[in-house]
Parts: sequence; C-alpha cells; structure tokens
Amino acid sequence: MKLKFLYLTLAVFSIWVIIGCSNKQVIENTNDTDNYGDVRAVAWEFINEKGWYDRAKEDWQSAKVKKTIADNSYEFLDKTYDGKEVLTVSFEDKDTVVFGTPLILVDPNTNEVIGYIPSE
Repeated sequence: MKLKFLYLTLAVFSIWVIIGCSNKQVIENTNDTDNYGDVRAVAWEFINEKGWYDRAKEDWQSAKVKKTIADNSYEFLDKTYDGKEVLTVSFEDKDTVVFGTPLILVDPNTNEVIGYIPSE
C-alpha cells in the first residue's frame, strides 16, 4: 500500500513540475517580444512622406529598432536631441536600389520622428 502511495505521489509531483516548467516558458517567450510596433509604424509613415518608400522592402513590421545616443551624424528635425538616448529604426533595403533607406530616429517617449541619417 505504501509503495502504491509513493508511486502516485511521485507521478503527481512529476506532472506538477512539468506543468510548472511549461507555463514558465510561455511567460518568458511572451516577454521576449518587443513593443516597438508603433515606433516602426511612425518611421514607415515618415519614409512614405519623404518619398523613400521605393528604397525599402514593404515588410516594415520587421524593421529593426535599437536604442542609441544621438550625435551630430544625424539630420535632426529637432536639435535638442543631440546627446540623448533615442530609438533608431532601420528598414531592409530593396535589392534594386542604389541609395539605401535612411535610418530613422524616433523619440522613445513620444514616438515622434526626430531625425534621420541618410544612407549611401
């Protein structure tokens, strides 16, 4: 009788550990995704306004977003961001373009485009 109880306890404990580990993995995977969808959309809208849309692939949702410190290598729309932390959005270029898509600067607090760096 004690042996059956031990096996039952061991089986329940094993199932509990497996379920606990699988839930933790789901939570971790959810936290790994970024929240930069609005930043990408604002940058893509800026690309379209400037007429640079023919340089970038239209898969703007996969654009890379990184944090950086703005310096004088950027063309600022607002010079007060020089030396401050900003977000950069880089789009994948089309294979047929001579000039690449500019790197777009976005304010991390307001999600407004604040500048760009021309691409060669």
